[in-house]
Amino acid sequence: MNLRFAHAVCAVALVVGGCSLAPPYRRPDTAVPAAYHGPVHEATARSIADADWWNVFGDPRLDALIRDALTGNLDLAVVAAQIAQAEAQVRAARSPIFPQINGQGQASRGNTTAPFVTQNSFVAALALSWEIDFWGRYRNAAEAARANLLATEEARRGIIASLVAGVAQQYLQLSALHQRLDIVDRTAAAQRDSLRLVRLLAEHGVQSATEVRQAETQVLTTENQLPAIERQIGQAEDALSILLGKPPQSFDVAATLPADTLPPAVPPGLPSELLERRPDIRQAEQQLIAANANIGVARAEFFPSISLTGTLGRASEALAGLVTNRGFTLHALSLAANVPIFQGGALVANEQIAQAQAQQATAQYRRTVLVALQEVSDALIAYDRDAAEVKGNRDRVAVAQEYLRLSNERFRAGVISYLEVLDAQRQLFSAQLDLNASEASQRLDVVQLYKALGGGWQATNTAAAR
Repeated sequence: MNLRFAHAVCAVALVVGGCSLAPPYRRPDTAVPAAYHGPVHEATARSIADADWWNVFGDPRLDALIRDALTGNLDLAVVAAQIAQAEAQVRAARSPIFPQINGQGQASRGNTTAPFVTQNSFVAALALSWEIDFWGRYRNAAEAARANLLATEEARRGIIASLVAGVAQQYLQLSALHQRLDIVDRTAAAQRDSLRLVRLLAEHGVQSATEVRQAETQVLTTENQLPAIERQIGQAEDALSILLGKPPQSFDVAATLPADTLPPAVPPGLPSELLERRPDIRQAEQQLIAANANIGVARAEFFPSISLTGTLGRASEALAGLVTNRGFTLHALSLAANVPIFQGGALVANEQIAQAQAQQATAQYRRTVLVALQEVSDALIAYDRDAAEVKGNRDRVAVAQEYLRLSNERFRAGVISYLEVLDAQRQLFSAQLDLNASEASQRLDVVQLYKALGGGWQATNTAAAR
């Protein structure tokens, strides 16, 4: 806005109580596509992020952990204090809009006449000071503080969404690790049974020492995976404990999750919904609104500050005269203007700083939108490809199980050596571990997709309030 034009407009606007020199706020134009990049999905306003997404896994233990996290997480406690601070800053920024009234009292004793007669003087008064906000400096400062408060609240919602997603991710990883541990335990037990059989056959000269050593090697190789998995379980439990705001502890986690818990479809909705749903985008917009209001604060410094001051009180030579007719009334009223003439370029620099900060906030908002679109696209692609990998691994496990069954039958019939049985066991073991990993990845993809779409905090606000 041209400053001369603003001056003329504000001169007229004084009649209705002043004006604002901040530019009118407009949400920046962003290149939001009509559909997400990745697998083809029906363009519909319905989104999977509208649901209570953690219920999709049908595990009450996960629901209970999420409720505990919403009440005990320390990051939420930190941001709650930040919100309280931002609320106080809004009140502090609004206070200069109103007249300031202070009580004054004075008592003095001194010589005031030629014969050096000592006199007492007592004064009690109310002092009024009010800088009239003609140019909207304080109103814009209050608007900036309010936008920062809303940005902090959006940050809290973002932490809630990340917290719920983090608890679900750790829980699902724990479940997958327990399932992996069970696979290794069962495989090692089966291999030990086979090893006893091979040793027995070797004692009767049916099998050679080579088959025995290979069977022993396979058992030891499988059992050697247990410590690493147990270490991962312990570390995942520690991470989950921190999310709950508790010391490290163990958790009762389901070793298996039903295969049909995942939704058959994951409609992402419309990309334009991200602008209203994702807390980080809403936070970036509030920060932009605050930066825009600060431009008005900087521009108001170019114009005169007009202050109204007044005093009303009593004065007397005796203390009792302040409340009797022996004293006299003091009253004064003045109007003053402070006109900036030369500030060494500080006012221009302050406006340039505010303009640059607004440009930075605009770029940050656009970048946040692009990152959101990327995260949704990545999650959709990952879910689609992991679903295909899960299907392939399930088929592979079924084939490996049949291969092992046939190998055991052929071995008992004396058609093949035990080496082929060992190979069938290795292939089944590898297929089961790969299926475990791909199923875990697909479940984590669902969590990541919900988070990327901005789901999670809307429904949890009610839970957290309860």
